[in-house]
Amino acid sequence: MRTSIWYRTEAKNPDKSGYYLSYRGFGMGGMSDYDHANGYMYFDKLEDKWYDYEDMRDPAIVYYWTDADPELWCEEDPPSIRIRKGYLPKSNAHDIPAVQDAWEAVQEAIKRYETVKALCQK
Repeated sequence: MRTSIWYRTEAKNPDKSGYYLSYRGFGMGGMSDYDHANGYMYFDKLEDKWYDYEDMRDPAIVYYWTDADPELWCEEDPPSIRIRKGYLPKSNAHDIPAVQDAWEAVQEAIKRYETVKALCQK
């Protein structure tokens, strides 16, 4: 399982310009800003503004972003993982003890991260 950390734009923006997987909220700009959406958005470091992937004229309101890139993850996966059918049976994938242990470890890591984050903000 791959994990990623999402940052709130109110607390932190990317260190450099580029396209980032983001979550956009309601806005006052063009029609594309009226809905909630997630997808790739462009961050301009010089202007410290976010823009819609397809429309770089109006700034977008982005609430969360991550530097994780699932498209690159797929390209890095070995060929056997890319063959989705028959690789892991969906019916019992969650019954595998190693998967359960890994998920519990992820949940514990998230709790610890949130605790440290809260302590650092006070």
